[in-house]
Amino acid sequence: MPNRRLPIGQNEVPQRTRRLCGEISEPYICEYLRGLRLSYFLGISALGVNLTSATASPNLRAVRWYLHVDMDSFYVSVERVMDPSLKGKPVIVGGASGRGVVTSASYEAREFGVHSAMPGFQARKLCPNGIFLPSRRRLYSEYSEKVFAIFEDYSPEVHAISIDEGLVDLTGTERLLGAPLQTSHKIINRVQDELGLPCSGGLSTSKAIAKIAATYAKPHGLMYVPAQAERSFLRPLPVKAIPGVGPKTHEELAKRGIKTIADLFNLPDLCRRHLDLEAGDSQERVHDHSVGNETTLDQPVKAIEHMEEVLWRLTEEVGGRLRHRGSYARCITVKIRYTNFKTITRSQTLVTPTCFDREIFEVARHLLTNNLNRGAAVRLLGISASHLQSEGWQESMFDHQKRKNMEKLYRGIDEIRERYGDKVIGTAKAHNSGR
Repeated sequence: MPNRRLPIGQNEVPQRTRRLCGEISEPYICEYLRGLRLSYFLGISALGVNLTSATASPNLRAVRWYLHVDMDSFYVSVERVMDPSLKGKPVIVGGASGRGVVTSASYEAREFGVHSAMPGFQARKLCPNGIFLPSRRRLYSEYSEKVFAIFEDYSPEVHAISIDEGLVDLTGTERLLGAPLQTSHKIINRVQDELGLPCSGGLSTSKAIAKIAATYAKPHGLMYVPAQAERSFLRPLPVKAIPGVGPKTHEELAKRGIKTIADLFNLPDLCRRHLDLEAGDSQERVHDHSVGNETTLDQPVKAIEHMEEVLWRLTEEVGGRLRHRGSYARCITVKIRYTNFKTITRSQTLVTPTCFDREIFEVARHLLTNNLNRGAAVRLLGISASHLQSEGWQESMFDHQKRKNMEKLYRGIDEIRERYGDKVIGTAKAHNSGR
């Protein structure tokens, strides 16, 4: 696609509108600028707001702006940076032995039906000519840090949702950086130009809508939903577009005749449960870098043992990223979301900060078991480490030596994982050691 910018005067909309996907019935302007597809939702056109500026109208200057960035096939993209010959081929990270699961699949592999969290043996049946690669978590963590470093050049308020997904709060950056839409475009292109990694973004006044928009912008696109056009954007979408609505919830809503988000809007109480557009968006902003990871489970689980297995995998990811950046966390937070969409977060402040998997897991497991609603099915689990520091806390000589020994141990583990893959070596799970 040629790298040309199309004029976006309102009188030219009819010649350049298109339907982005089957579910969205509202028109979009689509243009290409340096290879990045930009999609502008036109539900606000009647308000006379210039689509090139998210703050053109005085009555919209006070709104918050959130850019949700989701890396495209992140692990595969990193592998392609390391080995350009993989470009255009069906690449699958994880599941090489047949016993593990797929952690990332290229769009070429997805055409065969391969997707994340699929068992490796099933992926091989669907895509026998696929190129299976071992997961290299430390390498991906290094590139994740580089991606988030770019985000932090544009905002002090950056939330790492996972290793390949982040939320950039662009509220109040207009005077320094220009319109949020222009800034969003710069961020996504910088990640591509400097790191060789494609990503997609959604820009909106709501965190939830920004995430949905980023999903529809894939691959390598940016979707902008202007202020006051949020509900018009959401109405035609299927309820399955809402983050966290899995097959079971989708089926339950369909039985009640709820197929689109417009249907959900007609039931305010149910809408607040599944899509609370106000939650978190009007809260006081508190700057605190954190490292976290969360996962939506393929099937809801009730067994605490299964939840601990998931929590352990998340812990290894968070611990590895902490150690890579040389940070210690003084606060550990666990996030639990049930199938009825009730979500709770519980935190514990540590006497001594840590970056070690077993110590993090012990705290996370304690928070999980003490706050879990027994018998209720869990849909999502997450863990984050915050109040980060690299030095400045008091400890005894014994504790200091113990920490140095642990640093040496985990440094060795991380190096072996980097060289031979994540599954080669690991520490014994803390919850097994006590049984």
